[in-house]
Amino acid sequence: WSDPFNNSVSMYKAPWCAQFRAVFWRSWLSVNKEPVLIKVRILQTLMVSLMVGLIYFGQDYDQDGVMNINGALFICISNMTFQNVFAVITVFCSEMPVFMREHYNGMYRTDVYFLCKTLAEVPIFLVIPVLFTCIMYYMVGLNPDPSRFFQAIAIITLVSNVATSFGYFISSVSSSISVALSIGPPIVIPFLLFGGFFLNVGSVPPYFKWLSYLSWFKYGNEALLINQWDNIEEIACTRSNTTCPRDGHVVLEEYNFNESNYIWDYIWLVVLIIGFRVVAFLALLYRTSRRR
Repeated sequence: WSDPFNNSVSMYKAPWCAQFRAVFWRSWLSVNKEPVLIKVRILQTLMVSLMVGLIYFGQDYDQDGVMNINGALFICISNMTFQNVFAVITVFCSEMPVFMREHYNGMYRTDVYFLCKTLAEVPIFLVIPVLFTCIMYYMVGLNPDPSRFFQAIAIITLVSNVATSFGYFISSVSSSISVALSIGPPIVIPFLLFGGFFLNVGSVPPYFKWLSYLSWFKYGNEALLINQWDNIEEIACTRSNTTCPRDGHVVLEEYNFNESNYIWDYIWLVVLIIGFRVVAFLALLYRTSRRR
C-alpha cells in the first residue's frame, strides 16, 4: 500500500481529511437510510429485556435468588454479545467488492474506510446496551444502589462494544457473507465457555488459559457479579439441609472472582475493544495489499 506520508506519490485523489469527511458522511447515511432496521433492533432489545425482566422478576436475596440473579447477569452478557456480533458480522464482507474497486481507483484509503464504517455505527451500539440495562435492571431486583446501576450500564456497554469489535474482526477475515455467518458462532462459543458461568475460572485447563484471557464474557461476568454482590452483607438461607452463601463475598469466592480485579476488568474490556478492532483493520489492510 502507498506511503500515507508521501503525498507526491500518493495514489489517492484527495487528502486524508477530505476522504474521511466524504466516506464518514456516506457511512452515516448508509446507517440511517434504513430506519426500519434500526427500529427492529430497538424493538428486539425491548422484547428481550422485558422477557428477561419478567422471567427473573423481583428476585429475593436468598439461595435461589443468588443463582437466578447470576444467571440473569450472564444472559445479559450473552445476549449483548450475539446481538452485536451478528449485527456487524457481514458489514465488511458484503461491501468488499465495492470497497476494493473504489480503493484501487484512488478514492479512499483502507484506514479511512475502516474508521468511518465503525464510527458511524457507534451511536446505536451505545444506545442498545443502555436501553437493555435500564429496562431489566430493577425488574430483576439487582443491587438498588444508584451507583451500581450506572456501573452495570457501563459494564454491559463495554461488553457490547467488545462483541462489536469481534464481529468486525470476523467480517474482515471472511471471504463471503455465508462464511462469516458459518464461522461466527463456533468462534464465539469458546469465549462464552470461559466466562465463569459454565466453567469455574479456577478450573480452566492450563493449555486454554491464554484463551480465557481473551474472553470478554469472563471480564464482563466478573465485573457484573462484583458490582452486584460485593456490598451485600447478608443473604437469607431458606433451606436447612444445604450450605448457603452468607454474604456477597462468599458468592464471589464460589466463582473464584476477586474484588481487586474490578478495575482491571474495565481495563481489559477497553483493551479488547481496541485490540479486536486493530486486528480487524490489519486483516482488512492485508486483503487490500494482497490483491494489489
